[in-house]
Amino acid sequence: MNNLKKLQQLTDTTTTEVADAIDVDTVMLDYWQVNKKIPTIENLEALSALFSTKMDEKGIKSQSKKHPIHIRLSIDYILNLGITLSDWITLKWAFEGQWQGDKLAVGFFSNKQLVRVVETNTQFTEAFAGYLILQTKGQFEPYIDEFDNDRVYDWRLLRINKEKYIDVTNLMISGNVPIID
Repeated sequence: MNNLKKLQQLTDTTTTEVADAIDVDTVMLDYWQVNKKIPTIENLEALSALFSTKMDEKGIKSQSKKHPIHIRLSIDYILNLGITLSDWITLKWAFEGQWQGDKLAVGFFSNKQLVRVVETNTQFTEAFAGYLILQTKGQFEPYIDEFDNDRVYDWRLLRINKEKYIDVTNLMISGNVPIID
C-alpha cells in the first residue's frame, strides 16, 4: 500500500505525466502503485520532489500570499507509512486555502466521540514528536497516549471549523479507513 495514486488524485496529475516527469514508463509506475515492484531510493526521491512541487503549486494558487519556503513531502508519506511535520505543513498549505477558513487537524476519538484536536504545527510536534504513524505492516495504527496510561485512541485527519468536522483521512492517505462522523 502506498500513496502514489492518492497523490496523483490530490495533485490532478495523470500517470503519464508522473512517468514522464521522473523518466520511467507507465507500466513500471502501475507496478509501483499496486506494490508489484518497489521503486528505488532515487525513484522515491524523484516522486517526492515531483509531488512536493505539485503541492506547492496547489498551495500558491489558493493562498493570498506567496509561500516563502518550499516544503518537501517525505518518502514515508509516499509509502503511506507516516506523516512528518514537513508533510503536515505541506498538506495544510495545499488544502487550507481552498477550504475557505477550515483547517486541517488530527482528531482523537474515544467511542466515536471527538475528545482532542491537534491543529497547529506546535500541537502536531507535541502530540506526535513530529511524526504521525499511518500504518505498520499494512494496518492502520491507533494512537497510544503514553502520558495517559497508554490509552488508545482512534484518530482521523479532519477538515475542521468551529462548528463541525469532516473526516478527510481517506482523501489524504491510501487505505480504506472507516469514516467517523
